[in-house]
Amino acid sequence: MAEQNLQRVVVSGIGIITSIGESLPAFRQGLFNGACGIGPVTLFDTSGFPCQLAAQVQHENLKFFFAPRETKRMSRCDLLGLIAAREAFSDASLTPEVYEGKAISVILGAGAGSMLSWEHYRRSTYSGKARTRPSVLLSVPQCTLTDSIANRYRLCGHRATIATACSSSATAIGYGFDLIRSGDSDIVVTGGSESLTELTFAGFNSLRLMDSGCCRPFDKNRRGLSLGEGAAMLMLESYEHARKRNATVYAEVLGYAVNADAYNMTSPDPEAAGMSAVMAAALVKAGLSMDRVDYINAHGTGTQINDAIETIAIKKVFGNRHALSIAVSSTKSMVGHCLGASGAIEAAATVLAIAEQIAPPTLHVDTPDPACDLDYVPGMARKQPIRTALSNSFAFGGNNTCLVFGRAPMPNGKKGCAL
Repeated sequence: MAEQNLQRVVVSGIGIITSIGESLPAFRQGLFNGACGIGPVTLFDTSGFPCQLAAQVQHENLKFFFAPRETKRMSRCDLLGLIAAREAFSDASLTPEVYEGKAISVILGAGAGSMLSWEHYRRSTYSGKARTRPSVLLSVPQCTLTDSIANRYRLCGHRATIATACSSSATAIGYGFDLIRSGDSDIVVTGGSESLTELTFAGFNSLRLMDSGCCRPFDKNRRGLSLGEGAAMLMLESYEHARKRNATVYAEVLGYAVNADAYNMTSPDPEAAGMSAVMAAALVKAGLSMDRVDYINAHGTGTQINDAIETIAIKKVFGNRHALSIAVSSTKSMVGHCLGASGAIEAAATVLAIAEQIAPPTLHVDTPDPACDLDYVPGMARKQPIRTALSNSFAFGGNNTCLVFGRAPMPNGKKGCAL
């Protein structure tokens, strides 16, 4: 397709549920106030593990949001995702009357999916203490949430579920961007959902990648990540489509890039070749010079290796001098590492940072690390100009994704602001 025919892509709605906020307004408040959602896990027994903390969504009954008959086959992951999707539709003012007849696609990233439901089913089956319902296993395929959202809202456009570990939902947003930009879809519902599970909790504990306290990205004494759960959904649409329906928008999606380290299944390339290349490629595709970037939402897991190598990657792309002038923060210090949903949650945080012109903080950066010497916005959010921002997702397997967002061209000036 000719370059002049490509559509501009904007974010016109956000739905989100995390440990620091179970709605968009609550998440926004928690994000910029530096709330920490990491605490004791109550979903399952963690007494046998070195780490017993995670960022768990604390709502006592997620099924409250739906009719009882709807929830019989829903996993916790499905519930979180559907709650976020419902808020995204509402936030974007998209009703059936508005989107009927439009080409609307659903592109989601997935992680462990409904593993928690499978774990409960297996335990109850083998214990013989409770009657098991095989119907709960219908939610096991990773595409279940994608199908559920499409069917619930009768969306007949493209439908896809991407599973590339921790970069899944960031890559899904990139795919959604392509669908809008090429004119294949009018609107795309994109993002991801993840629930805590015993399997992932045990797995990361066995890899010795978890901090027994709270996650401390970029701190000298960091010991690992904190797992988390939650969901985030973004509504993407063309600028022209948003303008015609007088929609309000948060930010513009300027581009993205995906690549792979091809180095190790669990450890990033020590030369930061893949990380730096994906950021550089994303900027080229977005048509941006490096001096336009004011904020980076880092992958920032809190592990010794990842944080140091991501710092190296940022310096390789922007140069030592300019890298020091960019605000860099890790949302994982607040909401934990939400695996398949992490890219979407961090993209939402990046979009809000641009819309509010506030750089979110990195919590628990108490002791400077010579290997991590960038501006990590320690402790408190910072009001500052943010023209464009990157959101990094660097996953197991060496799967790297970088999203680029910018200040939005405004149809009506309500949420975003002019480029």
